[in-house]
Amino acid sequence: MSPRHLVPWLLLVGLFTACASSSPAERPARQPPSVLFQSPLALLLEQHAELALTTDQLIQVGQRQEALDVTNRPYREQLRLVWHPEPAPGEGPPRGPGVGNRNAPVGLGGRPAYRSAARPRGPLSEEDQTRQQALFQAMEENEMAAYRDVEALLDETQKPKAQALVAKLREERQRARESMKEPEATPAP
Repeated sequence: MSPRHLVPWLLLVGLFTACASSSPAERPARQPPSVLFQSPLALLLEQHAELALTTDQLIQVGQRQEALDVTNRPYREQLRLVWHPEPAPGEGPPRGPGVGNRNAPVGLGGRPAYRSAARPRGPLSEEDQTRQQALFQAMEENEMAAYRDVEALLDETQKPKAQALVAKLREERQRARESMKEPEATPAP
């Protein structure tokens, strides 16, 4: 490879390395694991082939999953507010024409609209952790009640498989909750 072709590649590697080594304050906050939000009914729908669910069973489980989503929506919204609280007055972007309208024209020179830097999220307070646990518990109670309703629809060969899948989901959730309690490890410089 000639030096003329090598220089752009070296610059690209240098730029990529510089971007990859950002400080902890510049990194986005750790997101909660997705397993915390997967209901047992969604898991059954995902594993329908393994469980050999009939069309009628699929329809009924799907309807109960939709009802469960509606029931748990307020809890999910409250969890979002625990994890990503609304900015304090004066911390948000300046109000002006076009704010909040995605179809509004951008600023001069085609630059995007002003956005304030996201403040780094610290560890949850004791109150927020208690609230988070209560919200998770309420969601899980709703999910288990819905699962008990659906379990009545399953035949004797499907029930043990479904119970094993749900038990595994609960174990994964417990591990995910424990990992959320641990402080985020800071990488070595």
